Amino acid sequence: MSDITMSESTEISDAKVRSIAKRVLHSFILASEKAVASTAEPAVHKLAAGAKLPEQIFLSRFLSLQPAQRQAATTRVMQLVKAPKATRAQYFGDLATVDLKQAKPVNEMTLAVPLPAAMKFNRAHLDGLRLHRDLARPGGLTPQQVTDKLELRIHKVRCVDETNPEWLGDDEIALGGTSIDETGDSKKISEFTVRNDFDDGEQKVYSPPKRFTMFSLREGGESWPKSYFVTLVLAEKDMGGLADFLNRLLDAVKSHVISALGAAIGGVIGSVGGPLAAVIGAAVGWIVGQIFEWLESWWSDDVFPPKTVSVSISSLSARFAGGATDSTNNVVRFSAHGGTYDLTYDWRVYA
Repeated sequence: MSDITMSESTEISDAKVRSIAKRVLHSFILASEKAVASTAEPAVHKLAAGAKLPEQIFLSRFLSLQPAQRQAATTRVMQLVKAPKATRAQYFGDLATVDLKQAKPVNEMTLAVPLPAAMKFNRAHLDGLRLHRDLARPGGLTPQQVTDKLELRIHKVRCVDETNPEWLGDDEIALGGTSIDETGDSKKISEFTVRNDFDDGEQKVYSPPKRFTMFSLREGGESWPKSYFVTLVLAEKDMGGLADFLNRLLDAVKSHVISALGAAIGGVIGSVGGPLAAVIGAAVGWIVGQIFEWLESWWSDDVFPPKTVSVSISSLSARFAGGATDSTNNVVRFSAHGGTYDLTYDWRVYA
């Protein structure tokens, strides 16, 4: 077993945390409904003011879509908004009781719905979780030299299948994202053009590997292990505000996850770090990915759902399995609107 473990944060193995994450996801989907309903029936579905509210964040994204997309999305979403209570309960469980006609923040209304007893647990349950699975090389060595920095590097981006319709021209692909560090702080990673002429089978290779983002392992005190999360966003052509949308969405999701976990343990979470930061990062990554899949399905918002990857480090002198300072190369796949791209990355610790 190595001193550093990696994960692709696409699933949440712990049932308690997964139930809270699903509840937060439902809250944000309700907010996306409210955003659409406010444009379809502004006199009936009035939005609460506040740029950081999820419904306002979704509204800005919705208004950036093409008119035909907005019209089709409005038809689909309003059918669900006006669906019978039993139908809505199939989607949202007990949160289906939230009244979207009230001019109150949606998250405020969902947090006011009492948590079912099955979703509650104590703080010790959170502190005892281990959310990472080892993807590194087998056979660890005793760590020696201090390494106090961590970076995520991009090795290559490969076009497996160009987006549809392929006859219109080559894909212009950009990459951006966000990160969450060991204290739960998040930051935007500015997008850059990967390549403006991707065809099937073509790839962009970075030699040496391109640093996507980095972290200082000395931040956050001496509480170990420390966990780090990076959400990768691949987009065709100009990201059109997608990176800003993701950054605002991630901040809102993180805040609501902390509030929901506080409700689950019956108290205020307080400072975030150690195992709790890993729990929050994993939940946020999963929820954001699910939100993008919902928007693709219901809004036809043709973007690749983002991918969140993470790493947990045991000390300043920790190594990947085999005593290596860099991990094995790992691949995440982005698939949407007929296109598929594989991104190869690794993690590296250094002094």
